[in-house]
Amino acid sequence: MKDLFLKTLFISGILFAISCHSQTVVVRGITRDSLKINNAIGIVINDTIRKFRDKALEDEEFKKENWDQYDELAKKFRTTPDFPEGNYEIRAKLTDTLYFHKLRYTTQKYKVADIIQNKIKVVLAPAPCIPFKKCDQQKPSKLYTFVGKKIEVTDVDQSKYCGLSLSSEYKARYAVEEEFSEHYPDSEIVFSAYDHNSRYEYDFRNYDHVLLFVEEYCGDLVKDYFFPVYKTEDGRWAMPIDTYMEHYYKPDQFPPVNILFDQSVAFDLLKTNKNPSEEQITQLKKFKFPEKYYKIENGKAIPVMGRYAENIIKLWKEISKE
Repeated sequence: MKDLFLKTLFISGILFAISCHSQTVVVRGITRDSLKINNAIGIVINDTIRKFRDKALEDEEFKKENWDQYDELAKKFRTTPDFPEGNYEIRAKLTDTLYFHKLRYTTQKYKVADIIQNKIKVVLAPAPCIPFKKCDQQKPSKLYTFVGKKIEVTDVDQSKYCGLSLSSEYKARYAVEEEFSEHYPDSEIVFSAYDHNSRYEYDFRNYDHVLLFVEEYCGDLVKDYFFPVYKTEDGRWAMPIDTYMEHYYKPDQFPPVNILFDQSVAFDLLKTNKNPSEEQITQLKKFKFPEKYYKIENGKAIPVMGRYAENIIKLWKEISKE
């Protein structure tokens, strides 16, 4: 009888321990960053949100079937501390692990039981980073002006750098098709480019051929400006009229001229809207593709006026002085 009692007591103890570890408790604590900014700190149970996002990025079918659950998942497994004290509260199991993360800071993780028992105060430290290269050079040591054909443009991961940049950074590789200034000693050129939320038309990545102005600072090649260009029937490079920017392109000083572009050069009126209304088509013809600069045929705008590359370069030099 005594052995049975001890055995029962032992099993009850195990079940009680399991019950305690599996129950949900309210975890209260403090988390801050070492620089005492304290904003944008995320606290996630078992790193659930990151695992869900990674799975969605890897598996398109999973994303289609489950992405609508993301907000509910975030409400259940994620919280943020108050500002500026850094107090937080979240419901979790004693066996769960809390992940404390912040952009450009080193993530820390702790068992819920340890946080409660040891009253752990989490202080996030900045992650190791690479300082941005300093360059005090005011004028470029070289300027390469050329028509380039896009080979590859890739995003640069800026998270490894110290500080925040408001612009996206790209590493671009282009074939040099025709030069208009200093000779670049290779048929391909690699340079850095920066962009801050440009409209589609003014993002150089969206064109196969562009007239580029690439400058050298402190040994690095950096894109300054670009113009989209297309072949003409006589084999030259030219840019159709951009009505949005025309007032800025000094039409009195650098007037557009009649140009016979290659027959392949045409812009689809219906590109962004497969069923435009008559009013929308009228607006496109009036503001984006006016009759003065474009001929409309079969739903396409065919440029009939523009500027040759040589005149665009003169235009750019005038704009650069301002």
